[in-house]
Amino acid sequence: MVASAPPSDIPSALDSSFALAEFSRHAATARDFDDEDPGQGAPLLEALLAETARPSRLGLPVGAGSVFKTAGLLTLLAIVLAIAGARLGLEGAWVRLFDNAHWTIADIGAAWLAWIGVRDAREKGQRAEFLARRWFAAGFTSYAIGQLLWDLQIFLAWQPFPAPSDPFYMMMAPCCALGMMGYLRGRVSDSQRLAAVLDTLSLAIAVVAVALVVYLPERGDMSALALGVMVAYPTLLLAGACVGLMLIALLRVGRAWPVWVLTGMLAAHGGLWMEWNALTLRHALSDGGVVNAAFSICTLLGGVAVTRWRALAAAGERIDRFYEGALRVLPLVVVVGVTFAVTLQDSIAHLSPSARWLCDAAAVVVIALAAMRQTLQLRDRDQLAEAQRLLRERENQLSELNQHLEQRVSERTREAELRNAELSTALQQLSMAQHELVRAEKLAGLGSLVQGVAAEISASLSNADMVSITLPAQVEALGRLLAATGDAPADDRRRSQVATYVGALDESHKQLGLSLAQARHVIEVFQQIAVDQTTDHRRGFDLLATVREMVELTRLAHRHDPVEIIVTGEAGLLLDSYPGAIGQVLNQLIENAIVHGFARTAGEGTIFVRVWPSGHDAVRITVHDDGAGIPPAALPQVFAPFFTTRLAQGGSGLGLTIARNMVNAILGGRIEIASPEGDGTTVTMTLPRLAPRSHG
Repeated sequence: MVASAPPSDIPSALDSSFALAEFSRHAATARDFDDEDPGQGAPLLEALLAETARPSRLGLPVGAGSVFKTAGLLTLLAIVLAIAGARLGLEGAWVRLFDNAHWTIADIGAAWLAWIGVRDAREKGQRAEFLARRWFAAGFTSYAIGQLLWDLQIFLAWQPFPAPSDPFYMMMAPCCALGMMGYLRGRVSDSQRLAAVLDTLSLAIAVVAVALVVYLPERGDMSALALGVMVAYPTLLLAGACVGLMLIALLRVGRAWPVWVLTGMLAAHGGLWMEWNALTLRHALSDGGVVNAAFSICTLLGGVAVTRWRALAAAGERIDRFYEGALRVLPLVVVVGVTFAVTLQDSIAHLSPSARWLCDAAAVVVIALAAMRQTLQLRDRDQLAEAQRLLRERENQLSELNQHLEQRVSERTREAELRNAELSTALQQLSMAQHELVRAEKLAGLGSLVQGVAAEISASLSNADMVSITLPAQVEALGRLLAATGDAPADDRRRSQVATYVGALDESHKQLGLSLAQARHVIEVFQQIAVDQTTDHRRGFDLLATVREMVELTRLAHRHDPVEIIVTGEAGLLLDSYPGAIGQVLNQLIENAIVHGFARTAGEGTIFVRVWPSGHDAVRITVHDDGAGIPPAALPQVFAPFFTTRLAQGGSGLGLTIARNMVNAILGGRIEIASPEGDGTTVTMTLPRLAPRSHG
């Protein structure tokens, strides 16, 4: 900073300030964090940031609250001492010491807070905020380094202007501007970023013009370099504030106070530097003043803002219109400002012709930039109009496509309806075919039973017929013998013959009764099974007895096959179910065993049918044959519709499918099949004792 007066002698108390400056010098040499290597950074600074702390009540990152409180209290204490010392007439060296103390504390605290914000963004994975805060931290660190160099100059009583500290002071605003411009990349269009750059340049040149009008009359014998550095301070800071305003307007920032505070800090710093320099030129700057204190307060508030800096857009039509209007009015405001500066040079300032020429040139450049800005807006407007025209064309094309699409949808809908009708018809036909196949399978099973029953009844009736043929002759012979019977010994022989005829007649009568009873029994069982299998009749029955009857009829159908069917099980297993379905499944399983299991053994083999309980509410029926078994590759497909190994030999492939459907849907049970290699085939049905009522 520019001193109000060169110090005469600095008290030894400045040793403490130099020690603080030496400590801060180490912190100010922090390397920037790199995206590719998150582990980079100043070792000492990262060690300081790594200290654990409780979260701040202000919403600051961990560790920032304690830094802000400590730096704020020390800064406030130094400001109070400086102002009080100035008001009480304390020796100027002490007041200057307090001023430098609160500047140093505030600048270092702000830089520290900025790096805490960088660490916080990196830990939270906020890449855009991390990059922006890194630039901000670099700017605040540069400003702190400048203050430390200024402290060293004060300590050495060496105060040239420009001084080594000035470039570091001036780097804060460009770093903040670069961070905000980088944040805009990818969020706004290139034309909007170019407009922001033009507006910033216009404002910077306008500030230069105003600064020249203010500074040139008081320049005295100041060199051009010193004047340029003096003008650069407010110009860079106000330009950085302009970038902040452009970011706020372009991103439609709402109540994101860190963005507003940082922008306000840059603007306030620019105004403070302009006032500082003006007071310096008039030799009116004094130690312990309000301007000196304002520098520290603004810098510390800027550090707090950078710690939580994040631009959050606010939704709303009113906000959008407000910001859009502000962007359009900004070039006009800049032109008015530079015009005001030119007017000031004529009415107030007494400038040399060269200085007047510089102000006029600045005004011309600002107007030219404003014209370029308006041209850019017109180009954007033309692009918008072209985009609207293309949009209308696309809308027209879309409307035509919608009309064609409606026609195509209507045509496809009609085609789909026709296809659906065809599919529905095919489905009905397939359903009818399935019912016919099921009916054919049932009739085929029933037909085999009919053949067996017919053969059994024929045999019984043949026996009865033979008996009926012999009975008349025996009766006639018996009558003759009775007529010729007397008391002679010959009569005794006749009586013996009569007894023989009577015995034969009695035997024939018994044989006739047995044959008729057998025929009657077979007919009754057949009638019951036929009713059960053709009507899905539900009733209560003894499972073992019913299975024996069903198997007996099946055995009759295969009486000529060298197959033995053995039924075992536990009696007294009462079921309320569908015996016809059980008989149909048993008949199908026995047929499969005879046709497929014994095909390689000329039909010879044994089938074991076993009935036994399974818990309190279920029973099991096992059909096991000692035939060839089922190949492992075919075992998973045996229940699939139309799957058969005898497709070309009369097999339909629906037998086991129908059996499974009956067990699952009608009987409410499950069926499992196993065929270990070399151990035949075992089919197990697990059935509930009470079948589901939904099929009754």
